[in-house]
Amino acid sequence: MFAKGGIGQLELKRVLMTFSKYDINLGYVQGMNFIIGALLYHCPEDVAFWLFVSLIEDHEMREVYLTNFPGLHKHTRIIDVLLFDNCGTLYQHFVRV
Repeated sequence: MFAKGGIGQLELKRVLMTFSKYDINLGYVQGMNFIIGALLYHCPEDVAFWLFVSLIEDHEMREVYLTNFPGLHKHTRIIDVLLFDNCGTLYQHFVRV
């Protein structure tokens, strides 16, 4: 689907370019292509675009793409706490490794 010149590659490029113009403050950040690419496997490009906008605006994904990745640090800390509280043995395994 995303092979050179494939329809998926063209759709991905259009969605990424449209988003970078839609949100000029954030623009394009490396890694967005993986999320939008996954969305394009399941829906048309216009729907993928609006789903991505929703992830960015409504589900705290903007913070993941900001400089120094504050959202990424926050979300990994949340996962850390959830593992500690709910899967203590698994948490201890990860801490030892």
